[in-house]
Amino acid sequence: MHASLTLGCGPDCDVMFEGVGILPRHCVLYRTGERAFQIIGVYAAAQFSVNGVISSELEVETPFKFGIGGEVFEVDVAEGEAEVPLRDGAELETGLGAEGATAGLRPSRRGYLLKPITLKPRAGQRVGAVILESSPPPENEVPMPAQAATPPALTVEAMVETPLPADENEEEGESSKLLLAGLLVCGAMIAGIFYWPHHLDQLSAAKPEVVLPPVVVPALVPEATVRACQDLLQVGAPQLAAQVLMPLAETGNVAAMHQLALALRASGQFGEEVVFLLQRVVEGGRREALRDFVSVVDDEENPARYAEGAFKQLQMAAKLGETSAWMPLGERYEYGNGTAPDIKLALAAFEKARVAGDKRAEVKLSAKSAAMDRAAAYVRSWNEVSVATQLDHVAAGQGKFFTLDHPPMEVLLRQEEEMRARWPLRRISVMAGAQAEVETFDLIKVTQPFQFEVQRAERIARGKGVLVCTVQRDVEGHWRITDASDKIDVSELLPTTEQFVSAESLRELRPAFTHAEQVEESRLEILEQMHGLDATEDFKPALTVLMNAMYEFPKETFWLPFADKLCDRMARQLFMSGKWLDAGWAEQVHQFAEHGSVSAMLLEGHLYAAGYGCERHAARSVALYQKAYEAGKRRDAGFYYAEALFQGRGVPPDIDKAGALVLAFMSRSKHPLEAYLAAHLMWRKAEHDPALWQDVYDVLSRVANQFPPAKNLAGMVLLNHGQTTKERRTGFAAIKAAAEDGVVEAMKSLSQCYLEGVGCEKDLHQATFWKQKAMVTEPPRRRHYTEFEE
Repeated sequence: MHASLTLGCGPDCDVMFEGVGILPRHCVLYRTGERAFQIIGVYAAAQFSVNGVISSELEVETPFKFGIGGEVFEVDVAEGEAEVPLRDGAELETGLGAEGATAGLRPSRRGYLLKPITLKPRAGQRVGAVILESSPPPENEVPMPAQAATPPALTVEAMVETPLPADENEEEGESSKLLLAGLLVCGAMIAGIFYWPHHLDQLSAAKPEVVLPPVVVPALVPEATVRACQDLLQVGAPQLAAQVLMPLAETGNVAAMHQLALALRASGQFGEEVVFLLQRVVEGGRREALRDFVSVVDDEENPARYAEGAFKQLQMAAKLGETSAWMPLGERYEYGNGTAPDIKLALAAFEKARVAGDKRAEVKLSAKSAAMDRAAAYVRSWNEVSVATQLDHVAAGQGKFFTLDHPPMEVLLRQEEEMRARWPLRRISVMAGAQAEVETFDLIKVTQPFQFEVQRAERIARGKGVLVCTVQRDVEGHWRITDASDKIDVSELLPTTEQFVSAESLRELRPAFTHAEQVEESRLEILEQMHGLDATEDFKPALTVLMNAMYEFPKETFWLPFADKLCDRMARQLFMSGKWLDAGWAEQVHQFAEHGSVSAMLLEGHLYAAGYGCERHAARSVALYQKAYEAGKRRDAGFYYAEALFQGRGVPPDIDKAGALVLAFMSRSKHPLEAYLAAHLMWRKAEHDPALWQDVYDVLSRVANQFPPAKNLAGMVLLNHGQTTKERRTGFAAIKAAAEDGVVEAMKSLSQCYLEGVGCEKDLHQATFWKQKAMVTEPPRRRHYTEFEE
């Protein structure tokens, strides 16, 4: 049990056959039971038939008919006959046919298992290796009887040794030199392989055995056979070509081995025999096979594609002059497949592949030029006014950029803005001699020389420098600089060297300013940060610059107007949003207030009044308003101080003092907040002197269209103190307009008017509506003094 026999035409097989299409190791016969066997083809192209069924793997029980090489043999387990030793100590005995003849061990290739073979031909006339359909015999010829005595069977050995008549040999020898004859013989062999075994039993049952004269298949010229099989490959018959080429390849014909490998590769799945055959062909000196050899070694279906053996095979092909081997060799060097990674050898291989015209190598090598182009474009971008293009060149946060270590993008852009502000005029250009060091084809270190000329007023600096940067390909395929540093060599400083601060980097090169120039530089920097302040809520950069200027120039006051503007903008944001964005800003505002900024004093007073960034402290708030008013006598400071005194926030109400601050000039003001406060103070006096109601109305009417609360207050004056019905109706209309603008006090007054019919007809429904609306409406936000100055 579980013994095996190897069948084929090779000398190391247990059973040797001769015939068309039989491989050196064709198939293996395994014994799996008492009378059960399994037959498996060694290669995909190794086919055989069992009981007329063609396959490359079958299970069968004896007796059965086994077809191989165009012939069919009866196989059975013999009983009481000679034994044939098998592998693993098993024994298989074979009995053949009804006669019970057995095959013992003898030198003949067919003597191990098989009995002498009797050919059962088709009716017809044989011309060379082709059977032509028979025609009726001539009248003077006696036709063959239907049944004749069976002559002695012809063995295969006898068939091969028996020659044809001389005239036929001569005729066939001439035809074998022609390619057409070769194709005809190929067709005959295929018919024998596929048609003859399949129908052998049916023909033998239908007709009596007829023994034909022995026939010898004429040998084709090898070159003609190879050319014929090339044609078969071109028309899509690789299996047919493989069957024809196998016998010739077994003789060592390198051309046949070459075409056989191509036929096997085109027949189906990848097999190691394809690589083996092509390597034998290449080693045999057939240079035409080199490109095919490289193709199968680097085939995606080759399981050993990235093994060390495949690498050595590619090396061999390259040494023999095959240019197509350089591209896969470069990939092996790049990724370390079958060899140690070596980027320099990979570059050399890709360069040779590019010279040979391989487009894939051009793509690989383009990485180097793309990285160098990115570095050059980055240097040229230093001339641009805007820093926005930096986003196209750099990937911030990954490495060190000049003096900054892993900077976020906003910090990196600020550094670029500072260089542009320091040197308004820049002429920077790249120089020849750029170099690239490839670490991987996605990570390249570039060295880019450049020359520069920067200027600020009369100061001019000229020189050369070198940028060293790492350029990396991102996931989207774009090249970005991930770290950069430069070193400059200054050749000329005008007008004098003393007017510059020496530096080794272009971004560290700066003018040596006098005190006046430093003040101007600081002022320009403040202006830059204050630009567009009204459109942003990020006050931190401007706060930082102003704080630096305040501490750097303690005896200077040039920064104060900027600090006042910034604090007013921050106060307006506080009034509009009702929230303070950063508690840390309160301390910086306090420092400005301590150094004399009136707007900072007012803003700090607002923060104490609301409790933002500090604890709520109404008295401290009023004290800051008073300090601000006394420091600069500014009208906005006087307004906030008088409002606090009038309302009594943090201090006892003081109407007289508030009136003294306000009425002298605010009663004629067109500023809505000032006029509204002045009207309230005058209202108190008009209650004791009715002649003043007209003055109150005049003050309010100047700002009523700008400030809805003033419109409501003006309507109340007319409604309560108007002399005519028209004035009262006008007052009612003003109150209604203020209510529609969202003034809660006006809604309450309007509801009372509808309820009592003051200035209008009574309307309980409208009275209820406006009363309910007043209950659910949020009071309008406070308006900052500076909102009405625009």
